[in-house]
Amino acid sequence: MRFAKVRLAPGEKKEYIICAGITEKENFNKEFEKYNSKEKVEAAWKQNEEHWNGEADKIKFQGNSDKFDGWLRWVSIQPVLRKIYGCSFLPYHDYGRGGRGWRDLWQDYLTLLLQNPMRVRSVFVHNMKGVRLDGSNATIILDGEGNFQADRNKISRVWMDHGVWPLFTLLLYMNQTGDISILDEEVSYWKDAQIERAKRIDTNWKKEDGNSQKTKDGECYTGTILEHLLLENLICSLNIGEHGNIKLEDGDWNDQLDMAPDKGETIPFTAFYGKNICDIADLLEIQIEKEDRKTISVFEEMEILLEGLKEKEPQKEVEVLKKYYEHIRFGISGKKKKIPVLELKDMLRWKGKQLLQQVRENEWIELSSKEGFFNGYYNNNGNAVDGILGDGKLRFGLTAQTFSIMSGAATDEQVQKTIHAVNNYLPDKNTGGIRLTLPLGDNTWNFGRGFALIYGEKENGGMFSHMTTMYAYALYSRGYVREGYQIIKSIYELSTNTQIAQIYPGVPEYISSRGRGMYSYVTGAGSWTIFLMLTQVYGIRGQLGDLLIEPKLVKEQYDSGEVLTVDTLFAEKEVCVSFYNRKYLDYGEYQLGELSINGEVWKNQINSTSVVLHQAELEEKLIAGRKNQICIELVERKG
Repeated sequence: MRFAKVRLAPGEKKEYIICAGITEKENFNKEFEKYNSKEKVEAAWKQNEEHWNGEADKIKFQGNSDKFDGWLRWVSIQPVLRKIYGCSFLPYHDYGRGGRGWRDLWQDYLTLLLQNPMRVRSVFVHNMKGVRLDGSNATIILDGEGNFQADRNKISRVWMDHGVWPLFTLLLYMNQTGDISILDEEVSYWKDAQIERAKRIDTNWKKEDGNSQKTKDGECYTGTILEHLLLENLICSLNIGEHGNIKLEDGDWNDQLDMAPDKGETIPFTAFYGKNICDIADLLEIQIEKEDRKTISVFEEMEILLEGLKEKEPQKEVEVLKKYYEHIRFGISGKKKKIPVLELKDMLRWKGKQLLQQVRENEWIELSSKEGFFNGYYNNNGNAVDGILGDGKLRFGLTAQTFSIMSGAATDEQVQKTIHAVNNYLPDKNTGGIRLTLPLGDNTWNFGRGFALIYGEKENGGMFSHMTTMYAYALYSRGYVREGYQIIKSIYELSTNTQIAQIYPGVPEYISSRGRGMYSYVTGAGSWTIFLMLTQVYGIRGQLGDLLIEPKLVKEQYDSGEVLTVDTLFAEKEVCVSFYNRKYLDYGEYQLGELSINGEVWKNQINSTSVVLHQAELEEKLIAGRKNQICIELVERKG
């Protein structure tokens, strides 16, 4: 850029406004006029600053340390940026063509719904339209509501983990709001040429037929969101391999495990789907209690899948699935079938527990009286990927440990042995971060392209922030707070070691063996970090519309003072929850004492590690239009 020469006398100044942008030629003057004076630029800057401060402050943590709290503010912005642009829009990305992925969206909304749950309700409803009749889904969410693309790269494939995330996120929504009526919303299904989970092509389907599933009579079919959730989780739970785990198909959460479509099995998501199916049983029980629900309606062909819940042999379950695919190959009748809720609830609970038991009993590898871990996968030869292999080397990864713990598949004894194994074998000696895997060995093309990566990069042995954060969440959710805190601390320290990590503030996709932070925005770790901090560390979360407060704070977090606070939104009202730890007690040493709301003592002594504020009490005590102060004393635990 070149400017005319100017000579300034002492004390003189000259200001320039530099505008850069892209617009249609005819819009140039109109756009330029918004910023063509110092006053306009300053006003626009102030407006921009207020907007982003407002986004960052929707969930605001204070009192840990200025640096840590500041880091969390940046992390809380990451899901907002991903919502706007998708995960491939800024520096540090190496793949993709933009757009928002199915899995990305459901996980990013963990934070977005905590910020304002009612604002995202319609998004959840419309996005359920992306589910196919075979339980798979369109993978790219386009602009507008209910618009999808089958695949970013036009490849027919299925990630078997996609079905778990909608229920996980919707459970958070229902707990935060108490709104279980969302399950009865009716939406359509996605339809394209891909059928039977990318194993066949529907040659009868034409692009001009549109992407809404139709009945055999040509009518657009709609079913409840509960029906969609059942379908996703049921189909995967019946798609069982020869070792009793759910088939890997074309990959799970780890996209690079994409070469085991025939005999590959995934233990982590066998555990996750097991928990999901138990959670659906719990939802049915709630509907029975709250609404006296006797039946639910599903499309009649789905009854075949429900019959599959009674089968106890994997081969028979797969046969049920084939029978179902045959019945829906050329569409569905559109007729509804009423299913008794009590019977369905019991069948689902049995199936969910059976999957968890499969992981607990058949995939556990005992190393010693103090150490053990869960096998993660079977490759395309049908061989276990993890364990002490023929070359004498130990191989295992973090993913199976995370979901086995989080789902409840792991017993407490197994959790303790897993923690020992993770702490002993997975830390990177160069950085101290927890690696995603031990070396995977030679690439034999029977499991995944991840084998071809240099060890220490991405999913092949990097400190993969997303899974590491989920591991910390799993530990906190099971009461292993000290261990979970150490994981959070390590992610924070690696991400903010700017001289080595060389990244902007936030959490990257992974930390390489050199300590370099890679791909700042291609990660769901941002959303999971805020979700973990609010709902587990500070312990502020919904329970079907009630507010549960169960802090899991350690004494190191009080290094900067005797109070930790978090600003958030609950029941559509602003709240600031403060935890006073005047004796600097550690987790396990304290219980909740006095609790006051807006200066008025609500309870003198709670005498428990948690407290529930019911919806009626919140309606009475919390005031709209102001920040409501909830103050809790942490006092010495009795007994």
